[in-house]
Order: sequence, then structure tokens, then C-alpha cells
Amino acid sequence: MNAFIDQINQRFGKRKSLRWSMIRWLLFGWFFPLFMLIFIIIFFVSVSSHEQVEHTIMTSMDKATQIMSIQLKDCETASKNASYMHVISKSYEDYLKDGKENEFHRDVVEFLEQQYQFNDNCRTAELIMLDHPEERHYVMNVARSKGTYRDIEFFYNTAMDQLLEVAQNLDTATTLVGIEGRVYMVRNLVNSKFQPYAVLTLELNPSLLMDSYAGIWGYMGSTVYWNGELMMGGREDDPQYLSEHITEQLEKKEELYVQGGRREAIHAYRRMSAYGGTMVVSVCVDKRITHAGINSLESLFIILLIFMIPLVVQMMRFFHKKVSLPLKELVNASNMVREGNLGIQIENEEDNEEFYQMKDSFNHMSCQLKNQFDKIYLEEIALRDARIMALQSQINPHFLNNTLEIINWEARLNGNYKVSGMIEALSTMLGETMNRKERQFHSIAEEMAYADAYLFIISQRFGAKFQCTKHIDERLLNIQVPRLIIQPIVENAVEHGMDITKQGRLEIRLYEREDGYLCIEVEDNGRLSEEDRKKIDRLLSPDVELSKEKRVSLGIRNVDQRLKMIYGSDCGLFIAGNDEGYTVSTILLKIVVPTEQ
Repeated sequence: MNAFIDQINQRFGKRKSLRWSMIRWLLFGWFFPLFMLIFIIIFFVSVSSHEQVEHTIMTSMDKATQIMSIQLKDCETASKNASYMHVISKSYEDYLKDGKENEFHRDVVEFLEQQYQFNDNCRTAELIMLDHPEERHYVMNVARSKGTYRDIEFFYNTAMDQLLEVAQNLDTATTLVGIEGRVYMVRNLVNSKFQPYAVLTLELNPSLLMDSYAGIWGYMGSTVYWNGELMMGGREDDPQYLSEHITEQLEKKEELYVQGGRREAIHAYRRMSAYGGTMVVSVCVDKRITHAGINSLESLFIILLIFMIPLVVQMMRFFHKKVSLPLKELVNASNMVREGNLGIQIENEEDNEEFYQMKDSFNHMSCQLKNQFDKIYLEEIALRDARIMALQSQINPHFLNNTLEIINWEARLNGNYKVSGMIEALSTMLGETMNRKERQFHSIAEEMAYADAYLFIISQRFGAKFQCTKHIDERLLNIQVPRLIIQPIVENAVEHGMDITKQGRLEIRLYEREDGYLCIEVEDNGRLSEEDRKKIDRLLSPDVELSKEKRVSLGIRNVDQRLKMIYGSDCGLFIAGNDEGYTVSTILLKIVVPTEQ
């Protein structure tokens, strides 16, 4: 913002008055940033609210669809009873032998009453004998669904022929058929030779099947399409056939959310395959209800904008009277001081405490100007000395690193490669600790290089008494991780885990788990006692007294706390014993670095 104002001043070739400078600062430094901040906040809140509304609606719709699927499954199971319980087939065989039609009709109706008369999902149940389709065997629901004789008459006069035609190609499967807003579940009954001898139809209760969708937030209505054609539900403005555009999108995914315009309703779609066809449920949601909070927020933004304009005007008037005019007096007096009139005094009748003090200070400064110049000069000398000392404190670590490099070359020139290697390892550790680039993250390869430098020094120190093996997935070496998370764990294993004076073994494993987490394991051959277990739990707890702990112990706590702060509570450091009794320290973190970092 300063650069922008300076460019304007340079462009016009002259300095602006304080009043216009304040106006510019007020507009560009307060009004516009505040306006943009409110706009951005409302934008992100609006986006988040839209996403939350979509998630709520689609989750509710998914649950409602599961309930409807369970209800349909219940009807299908009920229809299968007619085949599996053999009541109808046995009665039919007896009828074919003795020809007692009344007894057969009685047995069939009794079975239908037992199975479907109190099934809330069914309104009516009809059995059509293929050799005598004119005979009527039916039952009406007397419970919640309550079928009527009008439903029976519609079935025999309008729907039966179409349902028999569908049943011809059905074999032993079950399917759904929609006829003029009514939904029928159709199933063939077959004899021992798997030849159909009857057709069982159940007229379902659409309102009960779709009752679960009424609980969706802002619900206005729902529609069910079967193979692209309207089967049940629906409002007057719902199309008879599912549009090609919606059908193409639903072929790619099972769920679809169409938000529409500002005043248009929301439509949510759910596709599922069942009974040899494709069922699509469409739910219409009132946007005025679901987006009431968003609309109120937008209205609030407009009201705030309207109220900000007179506030800006009042603030400009205030700054002109209370700031611009008093400063103009100070500027005029300062010009006179610059011309040599050091004893000038300003009339001070300000009701503003700050400007009263400012003018009083100016009057005092006019009399003591030489002393003030001396004081400023001494302060400048002191500031220069402080900067020099700060620069020296920054040079020392670099000087130590450069000195190690010189010693390293001297060792190489004298053929002492063991000492040279240890100096290089120490220099690597020093360079990583200094963090010259001030990075919080670096690659796993760089992190392992720092740990390898420490391991090299340890191996030179203990020789054959210390062994280290690594199992590293090289595809993960470029992943970014926080600095200094592996070496403290390795050092803790060497110092506290194993008995390196006898035989210390260390194994480092790096791999990606199946759940997508990055896992770094440091296993040592030390035994994890109950006392060690309690100590680890104390170190990793939030109530530990840090002043009583050693540096290495604090190192593992530092790793755990940093990982939890960066990646969340599910990540961090976990120390436990394995099946062999050895100690395994596991660093668990996410492969993708959080964007907040």
C-alpha cells in the first residue's frame, strides 16, 4: 500500500496535503480492505454453508434411500414366501386332482391374508392362476396401508394384462412395474419343473415407501423413476421422463446434486440398480429454507456496506478537524524552527489530550533542541554497536563450521580418513542444526542424511558392538517431513534403549501403510520394562515437568508434540514392545503436508 501511494505521488510530481493523504489512507487502508475482508469472509462462509447444505441433504437422502431399499426388500421377502412355503403349490396340486375350486380359493385367500393383510408396505395382494386368469384371488391390507375395492377393480380392469405380459419374461426373478401412479411388485410361482403356474402381484404403498424422504431438510416432494420413466410420487411440474442430461450424469456416479439458480429449488438424485432395472429417486428441496442463513448473511453484508459509507464521511470530517488542522499549525512552526527560530512557541488551547501534549512537547523541544540532537547522536552510536554485536553472534556458528571444514581437509591430506569422516558427519549435524535456510520441512532423504551422520559417529565410537540396518522405500525419499524427527528417536534408542556396551542392534524401517499414513519405525534390541513404559507415558503426557527431564528425553517429547500440532492427534510418536520383546519407536505422520503449514 505504501508503494502504491508513493507511485501516485511521483506520478503527479508533487506532495499531497495531509487531508487528501488521510482520505486516500482511509479508503485504501481501511474502507477497501475492510470491504474485501467482509466480502471474502462472507464468500467462504457462503461456500462452506453451501457445502454443508449439500452434505446434509445428500446424507439424509442416502439414509432415506436405504430405508426405502429395506422396505422393498421386505416386500420381496414377503413375495418369496408364496414360493418357499409351498402352501399355494400344494393346494393347487390338490385342486388339479379333486377339482374342488372353493377349497382352493379358500386356501389361497387364507395364505394371502396371513402374509400380506397386515404388511404396511402392501396395499393389495393378487394371485393370478395362468390357466384360469379370470378367477379372482386377492386380499386387501386392513392396517396402515388400507387397500380398497377401487384398487382391486383397477388391478383386474387395467393393470392385470400388462402385468401378465411382464411376467412372461420374468422367469423366477422379481421386478417392479409402474402403472398410472401405482407400483406393483411382480413374481412368478413355478412348479417342480420350474414352469410358471401363477403370478403373484403386490401393489405397494408409494406414500409409505417414500415417507422417509419427508425428513430431509427443506423437503418439498420426491419422485421415483423406473428405467427413466416416472413410477411414483412426483408433483405437477415433475417431468414424465428423466432428462437425458440427468441420465448421462447419473451413469457416471450414483449421486447428483443440482443447486440451480438463486430462486430455483434444489434437486438431489440417487441412482440404484434393483430388480433388473434402474431406479432413480429425485428429491426437491426448498432453497428458501436451506439457504435462509446464507441469504441473511448476504443481507447483513449489504446493510454493513450501507452503514460504512456515512461512517467514512464522519471519520474524514473528524480527521480534518482534529488531526489535519492541528498538524498544519505544527508544520508551520516546524518550518520556522528549520529557518533558525528555535525559541518559537505555539499557542496551545487544544481539547485533545494527544495534540495538547504534542504542542507542549514541541514548545519544550524548541528550547532544548541542541540537547536532543546530542541525545539522538548517542543513541545512534549505541544502535550501531548493538548491530555489530548481533552480526558477530551470527558469524560464530559459520566460523565454527568453516573451521571444521579446514580440519577435515587437513585430516584428508594426512590420510586420516576415519577422522575426516567423523568431522564430515559432525559438520552435517551442525549444518542441519543451524538451519541456514530457515525451513520447517525438508525431504526424508535430507532427514535420513542427518540421522546417518549421527549413526556414523556412533559406529566409529563403538565399532562392532553397534550394528544398524535400514529398510527404506526409496519411492518415499522425496516426501516433505518436519525437520529433526528421526535423529532424536535414533539417539534415544542408542542412549536409553539398547545396551551398546555388549551388543547394540538398530533397525530403521520406512514404508507407507495401507491406510495412507507414512510410517518410520526405529527398532532396537533393548527390553522395554514396566518402569520404562511408565517413563515414556509420563514424557508424552501434557503434565510432565520438563525441568526434571534430560535433553534426550525432551527430544522424543518434542518430536511427538510437533507432529501432533502439524498433522493432528492421530499422528505422533508411539513407543511399544514387539512380539520379540524389543523396543519399537514408531513415527506416524501423513504423507501430504497440511496446507496450513
